[in-house]
Amino acid sequence: MERFIRGGIAAAVLGGLLLATGASLMLAPAGDQQFSDMAATGIFTVAAALRFTGVMLMTWGVISLYLAQADRAGRLGLIAVVACLASMALQAGEMFTDLFVAPSFAHAAPQVLNDPSGPLMVGLIAAWLARASFILLGIASLRARVLPKTSGFALIAAGAIADLLLVERAGFLIASAVLFWLVARAFDERRPVRDAACAIAVSAAAYLVFAKVLELPLPAGVLARWL
Repeated sequence: MERFIRGGIAAAVLGGLLLATGASLMLAPAGDQQFSDMAATGIFTVAAALRFTGVMLMTWGVISLYLAQADRAGRLGLIAVVACLASMALQAGEMFTDLFVAPSFAHAAPQVLNDPSGPLMVGLIAAWLARASFILLGIASLRARVLPKTSGFALIAAGAIADLLLVERAGFLIASAVLFWLVARAFDERRPVRDAACAIAVSAAAYLVFAKVLELPLPAGVLARWL
């Protein structure tokens, strides 16, 4: 078991690097290029392959991180690891689609990729929201005080960075509200409804200040038609 845990922690580090590298390639300037055009390029295929491999390694890593601190992680740790494994399943589906399905759609039905709607949009939003689970696991690791503090901070940073990379899909308002609520729940589990209300209020206030008062171009995401 100890060998499995050590190997898993190494896999988590490698998987994180692969995910970061793949995400960096996806962020390469594309100008006015449509997503269907990007999906037919070699860079997109390489990025998808790196991210898919990274997700597989991160799944092993998440299990190992939990096993290393299971006795002290408590209920929050259990909830966090289950949420992370669900997130990994969603990410694996998304990466698999990018790697094997998107190139076919790019040639046969490009409009599906360029203007996603219905179940496809629901799936993309669910995959995005699930990334916040790493912040929860990071907080649980800090509270367990078994792993070095850098491990917990790294998990929180990974979740936050992943959210920022894909905030365009769900929008700043939803992204901020979810993250605020998770952090509040991690430190005080007694009032989830109050925490949710505060998270929405803070997120809405931040959006109004930055987007409306300061006129910064924050992504509205799925709420664009109402904002």
